[in-house]
Order: sequence, then structure tokens, then C-alpha cells
Amino acid sequence: MMLPDKKIIVIIPALNEQKTIGEVVRGAKGCADHVIVVDDASSDQTAKIAGDAGAFVIKHTENRGYDASIDDGFKKGIDMSGEIFATFDADGQHKFEDLKKIISVVENKEADLAIGQRQTTKHFAEKIFGTYTNFKYGIEDPLCGLKSYSKEVYQAVGHFDTIKSIGTQLMIEAVMKGFKIKSVPVHIKEREDNSRFYFNQWRANYKIFMAMVKVILFVK
Repeated sequence: MMLPDKKIIVIIPALNEQKTIGEVVRGAKGCADHVIVVDDASSDQTAKIAGDAGAFVIKHTENRGYDASIDDGFKKGIDMSGEIFATFDADGQHKFEDLKKIISVVENKEADLAIGQRQTTKHFAEKIFGTYTNFKYGIEDPLCGLKSYSKEVYQAVGHFDTIKSIGTQLMIEAVMKGFKIKSVPVHIKEREDNSRFYFNQWRANYKIFMAMVKVILFVK
């Protein structure tokens, strides 16, 4: 049973996603009280389309990256008195029914943090990273962008990601602080173009590998 007294905020980082952002915002609004789009210095109409679709838009004047974008979304969400936060990709690959599922896990107090678990991953380095985090923290798919957090998780850690670990630092530090986590199977739709994060296989694997190294070295 859903609990109606929890304010839910969906945070969507976006860069040059004008083709999909309107539909993504409208769908996310059906799952939350507020949708925050953090436009990371797009050169297209992403910010305008997101705003027209009903999102609160934070616009960066220079590119600051995925982690800083979501951290800005969390800060604004706290100002909006948010109690449950979900991260959702702007490219249309996530399904809204899965967004509802991961939110409900936190809303119904099944866990403090719900982590989307994809059926498959594209990159070799993702499998290595997942093997490490599964062994160390019980997290099988650390890099899925679809996650849900209680307010208490963010407040206890105090940041989303300070080491550019592709959105994994808050999750791992939450586990280390004893918060309960739950993996939730989700389905990913194929996007028509290449992801801005992983458009080159070699660069993608390198970026993921370096994120894992940062976690190993700096998250204690």
C-alpha cells in the first residue's frame, strides 16, 4: 500500500536530450510530486522542452558532469522538502513502471535505497565493477541510473558523488553506514542513438574502470 504523506522527487540529469526529455518528464510527473531536470549545459532545446513539460529546471552554464548534476538535483529536492528521491535517465531507456516499483520499495519502507538491476550490461568493465560491488557490498548492478533513496540516506552521507564514480558513491557509503538496500529487476529499452556517456566502447570501459578504482581507493 502506498503511503500518501511522502513527497517524492525525481531527478533527471540531461545533456542534449531534446528528442526524449519531454516524454520522460511527463511520464515521471505521473510517478512523483516534482520532477527536477538538471540541464548540464545543453546546446539544444533540452531545458526549454523540460520546463514546458512541467519540470523544475536547473541549467548549468558549463558542463559539470553526471555526478555534479544529480548532486545539484538532490540539493534542490531537499529545499523542496523532498522525502524520497529517484534518479532517472533522460534518454528514454527507463520504463515508468520500473520507476514506480523502485519508489514504492522506499515508500513502503522495504528498504532505504532501491537499486535498479538490469538484465544485461553492455560493457566488460561494468561486469567487473558489478562483481566487485556484489562481493564487497551486495550490489550486483552499481551503474544502473534508476535508483530510489530515502531523504535520510542523502542527509547521512551529505553528498551524492564527490569522486566522479558514475553515481555509485552515495549508494556504497549508504551501505557502509548500515542502510538497508534492495535490488529491483528493471528493463532497459534500447535507444536509437548512442549514449553520450558510453558512445565509444574503449572510452566507456576506461571510464567505468576508473570509477571502480576511485571507489576502491577513496570510499572507505
